[in-house]
Amino acid sequence: MDLLAHYVRIHLTGAAAGIELFGRGTDLHDPQARATTARIREELFEERAWLRGLVERLGSTEPTLTQVVAKVGERVGRLKPNGNLLRRTALTDVIDLESMHDAVSGKVAGWEALLELEDPRVDRGDLERLRDQGRRQIQDLQEHHRAAARRAWAAN
Repeated sequence: MDLLAHYVRIHLTGAAAGIELFGRGTDLHDPQARATTARIREELFEERAWLRGLVERLGSTEPTLTQVVAKVGERVGRLKPNGNLLRRTALTDVIDLESMHDAVSGKVAGWEALLELEDPRVDRGDLERLRDQGRRQIQDLQEHHRAAARRAWAAN
């Protein structure tokens, strides 16, 4: 398998985990944060479709097993300590938003790495659009993270 196909398959696996991660957004306390994470999750589905198309153009296949493992790993990651084993706390929102921020930051780094590539199978305009979308997602998540942190510290 060529290096590009392998790299894209890695990010396709990450997309599967990211979609699972952003599914947690429905549990956030703040309705605006819930709406933002729902919008980002929908964008992740679109990004995954773009990655699937690229994998196909590269003549490769989807990494089905690693995607399943990534989804399971994300769910196991939900077992992190948040100060209460039975319910969400204000701290849970802070940690979840940090995880989402980190996932989107990794995705943006992937788009930026692909922008360094000169390959006719990869549409530069699409990559720039995806990178810019990811940067907006990061900004939105940062705002919600700060608000969640203020709520958590005030509740303490």
